[in-house]
Parts: sequence; C-alpha cells; structure tokens
Amino acid sequence: MRLVRGVLVLLLFGVLAACGEPSVDDRLARFLQAWQKADFAGQPLYTPRGQPLDAAAAKRTLTDVEGELAAHRPALTKRGKATVRGADATQPVGVSWPLPDGRTWTYDTTVHARKMDKAWQIYFDARTVHPDLHEDQHLTLQRSPAKRGVVLAADDSEVVSEIPVVYVGLEPRLVDDVDAVAQHLDLVFRSVRVDVDVSALPARLRAAKPDAFVDVVTLRQSDYAEIETDLRNTRGVTTRTGTLSLPLTRTFARALLGTSGPATKELIDASAGALKAGDVTGLTGLQRRYDTLLRGGQGLAVVAAPASSGAAPLFTAPPLPGGRLRTTLDVRTQQAAEAALATTPSRSALVAIRLSDGAVLAVANGPDAAGYNLAFQAELPAPLPAGASPATLGYGLDWHLGADAFTGRPSVSAAASGAPLPSAGGPASAGASGSAGAPGSAGSSAAVGSPLVHAAAVAALSRGHWKQPTLIRDPAVPGASPDGPALTAVPSPTLAGLGMTAAVSGDIAYCLYVESATPEALTNIANTFLSGAPK
Repeated sequence: MRLVRGVLVLLLFGVLAACGEPSVDDRLARFLQAWQKADFAGQPLYTPRGQPLDAAAAKRTLTDVEGELAAHRPALTKRGKATVRGADATQPVGVSWPLPDGRTWTYDTTVHARKMDKAWQIYFDARTVHPDLHEDQHLTLQRSPAKRGVVLAADDSEVVSEIPVVYVGLEPRLVDDVDAVAQHLDLVFRSVRVDVDVSALPARLRAAKPDAFVDVVTLRQSDYAEIETDLRNTRGVTTRTGTLSLPLTRTFARALLGTSGPATKELIDASAGALKAGDVTGLTGLQRRYDTLLRGGQGLAVVAAPASSGAAPLFTAPPLPGGRLRTTLDVRTQQAAEAALATTPSRSALVAIRLSDGAVLAVANGPDAAGYNLAFQAELPAPLPAGASPATLGYGLDWHLGADAFTGRPSVSAAASGAPLPSAGGPASAGASGSAGAPGSAGSSAAVGSPLVHAAAVAALSRGHWKQPTLIRDPAVPGASPDGPALTAVPSPTLAGLGMTAAVSGDIAYCLYVESATPEALTNIANTFLSGAPK
C-alpha cells in the first residue's frame, strides 16, 4: 500500500511539474508569435553565447537585422515538431516574407533552444532570422528598374516609349557668373522651343555644394543635338545620359499622354512604400493614371550586408516589364490637329472623334501645352439647336473614359453663352424639353462643355443618338455610359461659341477652340486640320 501511495505521489508531482513549465513546442510557438509581431515582451531570450537578452535588446537586434524588410512582417510556420536531444532542441521554421510589387521570399531557418533550470530557453541572433547571416550582418533590399511599358495608338504603333534623353545641369564651382549663365541658357533653350524657367537658377547655384549637379532641364537626344555645341561651350554645363518614357514627339498629345520622371516626394509619400527616391514614375496625364500598369515590377535582390567575398544574394527576382496601354488615337489625325494649332500663338485645343464608333482620334493642345489638357478640361458655353436637351447630347452625364474630363452641364440659356445660335438646327428628339430659350430663339437651350463634349454632341446630332466617346482600348474601362435615346438626325450639325466651333466632316466630328479667335480664323484652322487628316 505504501509503495502504491509513493508511486501516486511521484506521478502527481510529475503532472504538476509538467503543468508548471511549458513544453518546448509551446515555448517555441510563443517565440514565433513574438518574432512575427516584432514584440518580445515576456519572452526571455539568450544570445548563442549564453548571455541574457531582454525584450528591448531583442527588438533592437531584430530591427537591425531585418533592415528595410522590417516594414512588412514575415509569416512564420513550424515545420513539424521540435527535435529534442537531451537538453537541446531544434525547430525547423518556414519563413514567408512579403516584398514590394507582390513578390514573396520564402526560405527555411532553424530556431535553437536549451533546457536550463528546468525551463526551455530560446537562442536568438542574426542566424535565427536567416541561417546564412553572420552575427554582424543584416538584410538589405536592392532594386533594379523594370523597362517601362508603352502607350499604343489605334494601329498599335508606339506613341509613348523609352527614348534617349540628356540631363543638362550645372556644376557650381565651374560657373563664373551665375546670372549671365542663366540668361545665356534661357536663349539657348528658346532656340529649340524648349521653355525652361531659369529665374531660380542663380539662387539654386549659390545654395548648392561646389561639386553638385544642379539639374536644369531634361532634353530629348534630338533636341540636345541641335544645341550641343552651345551647351558644351558654356562653362559650368555638365550632362548625363539616360532614357525616359516620353511621347512620340515633344508635342504629340503631350497634355493627354503626360510625362514620366523621378518620383516626387509627394508621390513617394502617397505610394504606401511602392515608390522610393530615384524611382521613375508617371508624373502627369495617362502615364500617371496608368502608372501601375506601365511601371511594371522592379527587380529585387535580398543580400547580406556587409557582403562576404563571393557571396550570392539570398533571394533574387528579375524585373517584370511594364504593360501596354492601348488607346484609340490615330497618329496622322493627331499630327494634323497639332499642325493646325501650330499656326496660332493663342491658347487652343482640338478634339476629333470618329463619328461611326465614337473613338477619340486626336487630342491636341497648343501652343506647347504640357500639364493642362484644355481639350478635355476647358469649360466652353455654346447654344444648342432648338428643342435639344443637354442630357440627350451627353452634357453632364457620368462618363467613364479612362482619363479626367469635364463632361459639361446645362446652361441657363443660349443668350447666356454670348454666342449666336448654330446655323444648323432642328429638333434633337421627339418631345425633348429644353430650358428657357433666349429671346428670339424659342425652345433653344445652352450647355457648357469641354471641346471633347461639344465634339461628342455634334456627333450625336449627326448620328441620331449620343454615344460616349472611347479613348482606352485596353485595359477595358468599365462602366461606360449607355447610348442615348434616338434623336432626329441633323445634316451637317454645328455648334458655335466664343472662339469655338464644332462640326462634322465625313466620319470625323471635331471641336476647335482658339481663344479670342474670329469665325474666319476658326474656319481657316479647321480647314487646315481637315485637309491634313486622313479621309
């Protein structure tokens, strides 16, 4: 009986001891949770040399080792149960680390533990994070740029692609007279119709380090070639070469297609880690709107630093080239529109739409329009034909074009537009209700719209129903407005406003705006465009 009681006491003591100290598997599981959260509170740890490592010191060690990768926490998974040999235990662990651009780095590591004073304790250092790291090394993330994608015209020819550029700058220590250099460069750039604001250049030069590269302008290789001699003979000018994703020519649909270049601080801050200083990104226009598609995925490499001689990267992923943005632009029609606007120094815009299917063929802005797409954004009033309702002609509807555009709004009356009624009138639809007409034009209405909207309106009058224009072929733009109701077709419809005319010629509906232009001047410019556009 006494023997039985003794055995029961020993068994009970063993159960209590087991309840008092966590098993090695439980201890390892808690450590992995702490590592994954980068919070070691309540987790006593040791260095491989057996020195205690408190929670704060462990967190500092982890932060130092993980480096830039610490921004995204890895997922940690136990690979089976721990292997126990006497007082030592090892636990294989799978690591899955999210990296930029949707990449994932996966590998296996090992966590070591030892039973000390009847409790399992975890060893932690750089080799716990990755088995190939030495004690004094940390992880670094290296990037390599991807080839930026292209923007295509209707025939799939490239209208935005990588082209050679020259970065023109000044080295302050070599500039003798900063004011004179700024004035000289202004004249040189104007000779190739490149508008560069040099007003702040003297102050920037005086504030820069003597051997700095003070950026002045980025030129296409073709533009640089025209003034290369002048620049090389200007003391202090220095250049660097590279490539940028740019439109077909300096003016080709520039305000629509936009530009790319080094990411600004504002774009970097808004990118949630997708952009870093030095990355090339879309800055304006379609290049900005579709930057994720065009930018592609940068190449990545995770390396140990400082690097050991001959050591290979711990992880590599090749760059993923950017995609293709397919538009409806027609190169010859776009060039004809720009050539027509080149004859006027005034603010101007011209939009052309194919009547049969609503495809946007040309979006031109002049002179030398860059950031502001007047063709899509200008707010121009125009009276509508008697009986026409702005809504049935697309004004103010919810368009889904794949680009920012002012889609218009009804106006109070034709008289408010300050422009005569169009010469070609007629009911737009049976029983259409218009706003109060201007004196002498009973039943007429007026609307405010961009050149794009006015071009779509005359297309609707000629076609017999309104159809939302299309600009992007691929990727598809969801949610396009449905076709409008049937209208009474108007032969050769026109809309006219101050400095604006919209009309149809063959299968082209267009709207031309030239600030303060006379009707005669508008007619001449329109004829120049139509004579150069494909028939």
